[in-house]
Amino acid sequence: MSGILQFKPKLGITLAAILLLLAGCQQVPPDAGLAHDPPAKAQQVMFRDGVPHTDRLGRLRRDYDPAASFFPIGIYHALHGEAFGQQHDLSSFKTAGYNTVHLWPVQDIDAALDAAEKLGLQVILQDPDAALAQRRKDSPAVLVWMLGDELSQYAVGDKLVPRLAEYEAKTARFKNFDPHRANLLVDGPGMRPEQYAIWPLWLHKADIQAQFNYPFVRRYDPVLDIERVGRIVARAVRLSGGSKPIWYISQAFSYPAVGWYLPSIEQLRATVFTALVHGASGIIHFSYDSHGTRDGGVIGISPAPQQDYHAVPDYDANGKPSVSASAAERAASRALWHQVIDLNKELAALAPSLLRPTAALSCLVTAEGPHRRALPLRLLAKQTERPDEVLLIVVNIEAVPLQARYECDAPIAALSPYLPDSSNAMQLVAPATIQDHLPPFGVRLYRLRLL
Repeated sequence: MSGILQFKPKLGITLAAILLLLAGCQQVPPDAGLAHDPPAKAQQVMFRDGVPHTDRLGRLRRDYDPAASFFPIGIYHALHGEAFGQQHDLSSFKTAGYNTVHLWPVQDIDAALDAAEKLGLQVILQDPDAALAQRRKDSPAVLVWMLGDELSQYAVGDKLVPRLAEYEAKTARFKNFDPHRANLLVDGPGMRPEQYAIWPLWLHKADIQAQFNYPFVRRYDPVLDIERVGRIVARAVRLSGGSKPIWYISQAFSYPAVGWYLPSIEQLRATVFTALVHGASGIIHFSYDSHGTRDGGVIGISPAPQQDYHAVPDYDANGKPSVSASAAERAASRALWHQVIDLNKELAALAPSLLRPTAALSCLVTAEGPHRRALPLRLLAKQTERPDEVLLIVVNIEAVPLQARYECDAPIAALSPYLPDSSNAMQLVAPATIQDHLPPFGVRLYRLRLL
């Protein structure tokens, strides 16, 4: 195969529904011809013929090539240089295990790109103007053009048709001078029926869609499961016909005014792996703490978060002052920044298997414990560099401990943790059966050598 991904979307949306939407109706019907989500399954089996992903220059591909395939491990709102009395340096992101940065748009982008090129970092550029894009289109640091943000949430009613046309024209302009680099649309989870009805239209128009879903918010407390993270990623994979990369934007922030709170590293890791098990081929943590996030009321993660960032402009024009962080909030921000470093290392080690085809191994899963969901464990089996070896990823999507049992359809010659520093109570109790104990929101990475 050439490695270049050819798109043949299968959206599951009827022609009549599309015509209705494009006619400019004021109210989108709750069920505009979209198929409902199929029943959840414990083991995910998409991408048997390869995972949609990109290389470092945003060229779409499906076959895995160790020299070319790229798995983004990114962070939102990165900065380089001095801003409001604080020095930022892209090298700190490189040191923390990120290979990709989304640049806060209000900074010297050329200087940041120059630094990224020297460091070997890839960059997500959000809505660059034509002059900047033309000037830097050949930069080895540019991963993708981010040309839309949350459009299905705000382009509703009589705004839908002109916004669709505007987005299509923008992506066409970029394809005209940069035909091979992908464009990225960041969008919400499509949980509301009225948004779900138009959500696939945007999914269809983007080369890559990054999905956010932030479960750690007070109105959902106690957060008993993270099933909806898997649901929205699986929905994006299904509605795109498995034809394009889907990236997951994880919650690494608090938003005190709204009630979103900073998750523990166990919660964050579980959401990331839930997204990966359901089809994500890239992870972007939201967000680096700075004057930019604080203006929006958000406290991100940082090795050196400040109480406040002084005279911050009102970037979002909401008339509200930027938020300050208490001593406890700053300590939590620093702690999660350093804990995410280990998660980033883990993702980098797993990336070659995550971008390889899904393995043919099938496992029947049972779980014992006080779980709420019928399927509290989610699994994905991936090929490794060895033809007789499988990486089995298992996530407990609930906040309860579980006894797990996996009965696989092939005999297992050897069972071990996939990464050396993993530890668990796994046992091979029969030639093809594994037992283990998973803590609340636990993640297991097994290395199976098959007979």
